[in-house]
Amino acid sequence: MIETKPPQALSLFDLIGREWALDSPVRQIGFNANGTAVACTLETGGIRLLPMTDAEHPEKRIRIEFETGRSTIRPREQPLGEPVRLDETARVDGPGFCQLGEQGFAVVNDTGGLLRVTARGQVVRLKLPEPGPVTALCSLPGENAVYLAQGGILTVHCAKTGTVRARADLGQPVSMLALSRDGSHLAARLADGIAVLYAGTLARQVEIPCAGTVACLSWSPDGAWIAAGCREARLIVASVARGEADVIKGFPGAVNAAEFSAAANTLIASGAFRAVGWRGPDLPFGDHQGDHVQTGKPGFTLVERVAVNPEKDSCAVGYANGLVTLCQIARTDELMLVEGRGAPVTTMAWSPDGKHLALGFVDGRAAILTFPKIMFK
Repeated sequence: MIETKPPQALSLFDLIGREWALDSPVRQIGFNANGTAVACTLETGGIRLLPMTDAEHPEKRIRIEFETGRSTIRPREQPLGEPVRLDETARVDGPGFCQLGEQGFAVVNDTGGLLRVTARGQVVRLKLPEPGPVTALCSLPGENAVYLAQGGILTVHCAKTGTVRARADLGQPVSMLALSRDGSHLAARLADGIAVLYAGTLARQVEIPCAGTVACLSWSPDGAWIAAGCREARLIVASVARGEADVIKGFPGAVNAAEFSAAANTLIASGAFRAVGWRGPDLPFGDHQGDHVQTGKPGFTLVERVAVNPEKDSCAVGYANGLVTLCQIARTDELMLVEGRGAPVTTMAWSPDGKHLALGFVDGRAAILTFPKIMFK
């Protein structure tokens, strides 16, 4: 007698996702400004570029049944393209990378220097404006200028010409930088506070005292608030107008990610057993408790990462067991994107148009999910 097994059901990820096994845990992942390339850095310092070109894009695999009109996606048939492996290595304890220009990335290498990496993997070493390693960097999408911190010295550095547009000495080491949505203001994480500066001149506007090991910085769309997730299981909300910060406590775990959704007017954070959030424009501050919203279903596994879709009122939620879901903000409905395999999600990023989601895991997996239009009619 011949034993037959039923065919294994395909998951949503099998139909819209691509996955690569890399050499070590993925530390950071992100798209370039025009969404044509994905870069990721590894815990060992390796730099990889994942191929965005997809000969079997989900849109090309959609079939509409003649009788029922139902749309289906056929499985992939061709092997995936291989990631580009760069000879240069990123600094393991450094700030990682940011977008540079329309197609490239600015990457801090293993000596603290600065690299320009193109979408095809070409590498150019950039001359630093100041002596010493880069400790923080950020940029405005599409611009060829990058904001650099080298200890306490801040500069706006033009990658094309090498000129310095502005310079400031903050007097304290800077560990993190974040630009406001409109590019008008810059937040710099100091040892005991957050300095807010005018992005064009680097003149200091206000310094907001706050303590904690900050894991992320994020601006509200209107530039009124800065959110800072902390390793000490708390979330800092800083009011730029008041020049003061308050702390939201009681998180079960570290708040590794906190982002504002412009579409939902909501701050979303990790660190609990579901994505937690507060609706703007008035966040919890002092005696004001804020308008708390619940996103997704509560469970028994901590949320490690959240990533807000730049175009829709939804967010991706990554858990400590590797589960990744897509949720509409302030609703309990969830769509499972990646089944949990036990390896925590370490990093997540959306493409600028909100059509692709890049993921990194502690077991070295990197993935890109591409969402066809029919999923969000």
